[in-house]
Amino acid sequence: MGKKMGRKPKPINWDKVDEMLKVGCPGTEIASYFDMHCNNFYSRVVKDKGMPFTEYASRLHDVGNVFIRQAQYDKAVKGRDNTMLIWLGKQRLNQKENITPEVDADTTHQYLEVIKQLSCLQSAKKIEQSNEISEPKSA
Repeated sequence: MGKKMGRKPKPINWDKVDEMLKVGCPGTEIASYFDMHCNNFYSRVVKDKGMPFTEYASRLHDVGNVFIRQAQYDKAVKGRDNTMLIWLGKQRLNQKENITPEVDADTTHQYLEVIKQLSCLQSAKKIEQSNEISEPKSA
């Protein structure tokens, strides 16, 4: 029997890979961390983990999301962080602040002037229309 040809595969610390995927690192960064070409890394995932990289990464990324949500929840509820409670309420419960715009006296005066002008224009238009109807047409 002949010897296997080619390089010995680079070692991969899969616990470190899992940690990196949980925090959201893309495969290209992880491959660089292990000083590998990304295609070699993706092939190793298939060989060593028995699934494509995207599936493997997605599972671990979701676990990372769970940790983030749990930490946010703990900070808001257990830590009584009002800012975080408000943020979670807006995100998860669709709560919102009812903000009433502040209008100063000058702006109010400007709005009233515009309303008066529009009202005058509408009145003038009505008078004009009624004159058209009531005036006899000359033959």
